[in-house]
Amino acid sequence: MTKNDQSTGWSLLGVRPPVDPANSWLQNQIEVYVEPYRARFEWPPEYPRRFNVADENTPWEVDYPEYVPPYYVAPTVLENDCTKKAGGWADPEDISQVEELPVESFEGPLSRDEQGRPLNPRGRSGMAGRGLLGKWGPNYAADPIITRVNQRFGDVEMLAIQRKDSGQWAIPGGMVDKGEAVSATLSRELKEETGLELDFSDAQLVYQGFVDDRRTTDHAWIETTVKHLHLAGEQAEKLELEAGSDALSVTWLPLTERSLQKLYASHGYFVVSALGMLYKRQPDALPAKFGQILASYF
Repeated sequence: MTKNDQSTGWSLLGVRPPVDPANSWLQNQIEVYVEPYRARFEWPPEYPRRFNVADENTPWEVDYPEYVPPYYVAPTVLENDCTKKAGGWADPEDISQVEELPVESFEGPLSRDEQGRPLNPRGRSGMAGRGLLGKWGPNYAADPIITRVNQRFGDVEMLAIQRKDSGQWAIPGGMVDKGEAVSATLSRELKEETGLELDFSDAQLVYQGFVDDRRTTDHAWIETTVKHLHLAGEQAEKLELEAGSDALSVTWLPLTERSLQKLYASHGYFVVSALGMLYKRQPDALPAKFGQILASYF
């Protein structure tokens, strides 16, 4: 994928760009596209309405004195203040009490506002505070992508959970605990949400960076590490799935243009990128018909 594709929303999950046989996507480097701010127009039901920020006013470098976003921190975040509750997962609301604020993230060095609060590296979101996120600044997540080829039907399938909050199909990921290795988070979240135990130490890194999530605010956002495991037929067929407490259900989801369009948040981009990288390394790992689908996305 080239960066000029970003102006069209990467065409994934929408209109197909023409495929130029003379310039095969297999010759190009695959870059994971993440929408800069779909979250500006979406928010959880408990959030107040976001301040409407036009594209040209999103960067912090742009002078925008009219910008007065609502401030919101969810009660569950305040209740889990780690300085007031044993085992609490949230930073204190008084930012001066935070032991160590991050100075950089996967996105690079972080800037702060006059109150010392980290500023979202993707710009204004229309919402101040932390919303439903516990940490000031980056809140780190891990997303394991598990795929297989269905031996009976020949479809490429993804291990997907149905989220309780939105009902959408998604990658079975979650937040990284303090001091936890990402590979451990990937394995833990997979077991908690699907009942499966898999080793991610040799999984393929797909992406590290900002996630366009509707919980995003000016001062708290999600950055993730996405890794991919493609399972051989026999290994995948023997796995027994069981939905965990955070999921409505779990299934092997056949990957089509339509199902990719409907995945939660940026997950469609991650899955297609993971499979594109796999196809470049091992063309025989995926059916030829799926290679044609991938070609329309890059």
